[in-house]
Amino acid sequence: MNTVIPVAVAVLRYGELLLLATRLDHQHQGGKLEFVGGKIEQGETPNHALIREVNEELGLDIKDNVMTKLGRINHDYGDKIVQLFVYQIWLTDEQYLDFKDKNMGNDGQHIGFYEKEILNQTERFPTANAPILNWLALPSAIVISHALSVFKKQTDWLDCYLSLSKDCTLIVRTQADHQINAELINALSSQRGDLRLIVPLQDITNSPNIMAVRLTQNELMELDLSSDELPKLPIIISCHDVISIQKANLLANTHPVMAILLSPVKATATHPDTPHLGWENFAKLAQFSDVPVIALGGLSPSDIEMAYQHGAVAVAGIRGFIK
Repeated sequence: MNTVIPVAVAVLRYGELLLLATRLDHQHQGGKLEFVGGKIEQGETPNHALIREVNEELGLDIKDNVMTKLGRINHDYGDKIVQLFVYQIWLTDEQYLDFKDKNMGNDGQHIGFYEKEILNQTERFPTANAPILNWLALPSAIVISHALSVFKKQTDWLDCYLSLSKDCTLIVRTQADHQINAELINALSSQRGDLRLIVPLQDITNSPNIMAVRLTQNELMELDLSSDELPKLPIIISCHDVISIQKANLLANTHPVMAILLSPVKATATHPDTPHLGWENFAKLAQFSDVPVIALGGLSPSDIEMAYQHGAVAVAGIRGFIK
């Protein structure tokens, strides 16, 4: 039986740019692009290993940078099994200026900043990185639609979300029936090809705009994990407690789970009396997730820095996300 090798992985970002290295030819998966990192030594935490490895490989000190856990991945290469502990680190202006013209790491490996579109070239990365490439498709802010009943007419709902800013990501949550949802999804797609849609499991259409399907917590808890009925599309799951997060982790072993929506962080206008987590409890729950966490509930895009500090990679909401 192969020994599991724990590895800390740093997704180093400056805006939409990614600082990547190229593995040396003699290394395992030689010639592939990689996120900087390395083996976690005995007695080390993943965070400490990241700080050490990034400094050893690049001469870059990230001990004061905010580290946000993206997730954990187990991958069997056949000759070895790796367990990746993946963190996202946003570089400062000063760090970017120090490294933007460097092309060589401390071990002689090529390094450089790449546009995010490089993630579409999946063949250039080790196969264990596939979930990371999927996770990095998440934007930092996600709009959730109002229920259709908020509007007088179906066209009013459509007009509202056709006016979203370019390249926006929208969770379609109309609380309407399948036929109406399909009509709305197809209408959005035909008129706004740039929008990325996250739709209920039962409302999948042939729209190329659909980037993921959403499962509610109830749908998740009723799901037979051995079932092969789930679509091949990435999945985003609503979770509210440890039990649902743990089941989402199990599903991520067999399906491309892109993220969980963890809520409610704060009291909301629609449910002001519903108990909410608060940031500290949110952070404790987020640590149980093996996939990226999206913060939801009483938030606006201005909460993103607070979200990063408490274990979320994105924020989502209804009212505060429409200009």
